[in-house]
Amino acid sequence: MSLTRSLDKLLANQWFWACCVTAVITLQTLLTIQHQPWLDEWQALQIALQSPSTAHLFENLRYEGHPPLWYFMLRIVAIFVPVAWVLPTVQLPIALAIQGILLFRLSLTRFERLLIACSFYVLIDYGTIARSLGLGVLLLLIAILFRRHKLAWVALALLPMADFLFGILSLVCLAIYGAEKRLSRPGLALWFAMGLAAAWSVRPAPDLIPAFWLNGIVLDSVVELMRFGTILLPLQMDGLQLVWNNSPPPLIALPAGIVFLYLGTTLLRREILAQALFLGFCALIFIFSVAVYPLAIRHASLAGLLLILLVARQRERGGSRTVPFLLWLAASAACGLTATAINFMRPFDTARQTAHFIERHGLQDAHWVSFPDSRAQGVSALLGIEFERLERNCTQSFIRWNYRSTVKRRIDLERELNRIAARAGGFHLLSDLELPIKRMQNPQGYRLLTHIPAGYDGQDFYLYHIRPDLPERGPRPPKCEPARLPLRVLPAS
Repeated sequence: MSLTRSLDKLLANQWFWACCVTAVITLQTLLTIQHQPWLDEWQALQIALQSPSTAHLFENLRYEGHPPLWYFMLRIVAIFVPVAWVLPTVQLPIALAIQGILLFRLSLTRFERLLIACSFYVLIDYGTIARSLGLGVLLLLIAILFRRHKLAWVALALLPMADFLFGILSLVCLAIYGAEKRLSRPGLALWFAMGLAAAWSVRPAPDLIPAFWLNGIVLDSVVELMRFGTILLPLQMDGLQLVWNNSPPPLIALPAGIVFLYLGTTLLRREILAQALFLGFCALIFIFSVAVYPLAIRHASLAGLLLILLVARQRERGGSRTVPFLLWLAASAACGLTATAINFMRPFDTARQTAHFIERHGLQDAHWVSFPDSRAQGVSALLGIEFERLERNCTQSFIRWNYRSTVKRRIDLERELNRIAARAGGFHLLSDLELPIKRMQNPQGYRLLTHIPAGYDGQDFYLYHIRPDLPERGPRPPKCEPARLPLRVLPAS
């Protein structure tokens, strides 16, 4: 603890503290504005801007499972700024507001606040990636840390409009408000009305399918425990490479998940309510991921944020700092700064580089097919290309989750590609799969144009010319539902 006391003394110097805050704000700003969006970010932008009307937007959201607040923000900002600037224009103020609140409002030591500001999830998932997750985190921070002000009720009411999990966290806020005798009838009425509106907006369409599916209670339980371990140690890896949205190796992640739950239980042992709120939220995430739909690591990370906020509330009431809590924050900050360095050395996603290749070679008007369906999302947004969906005989620019491909094996994919070639002649394929061309039934019918290596999100791009011996012939497949406006973010060059 002597080291922390020395750091506390150093950070007590206002000039040094100002330099640290400036460094964090600058780092977050650079991360956010240089970020290259990945699939989910493009999907949200395309749904928001390509939906011809508000009614169409609500219809599209029935296939997404997300309330409309984030999409309204994108739609409104797009009125005033070019499409290419919409995501950073919306995300940057959110990221800086999160950093400002954590650095100046959280009831922890300056050193602890600095570690949290540099942590993996704050810098990357909440601050850099432009999705409703960052918006929900900002609203949650306002609802809890400004709960003595009326502004908190506005944030609390908006939480369900950000995402399902934030609707659950709004109940956590209400429990804290009730324990502190801060409940307000007008505030409760506003929260209830917004909650009903959010629930109505995400009612699933009859033909909705999940983007991911469950794999059995045992396997899903193990995976979810690994996600909790990734909250404790966000060393996200795929093999020996650091890759976003992955867990550490199982031998590390599994015990780390148990340690995280034990850490939270121990840190909050002084207050039964706080302990119950933390464990209840973790249990909900676990049960939902095992029985309903597998939540991603970034969603599970909200359990870690909740733990930090509950510990800070405990400090307000006279709690003292502990070494395990400090070690966890230090590990998360180390992983956050490592991920930051990676983001400056290589792009987060390489859809833009893929779009550059297509445009440089004059292929943007060619007949394109994507497999899996979602792989072409960013390229479609950047170049305005409509990609044919396998087995559907129609084209898409963003994904409507209403059909799951039956292509499971190489022979299935080859048969489907041959079917399209028989109808349309030669065409181009964008995929994240490296096809074993030499083992295909007709190796001469497949030509690899280029491989764009994956960015930090781990998604490769492979571009192929299928049946280069045949001329392309029409007509092109019609557009899949839904109705949509065109969207072109750049010329790539």
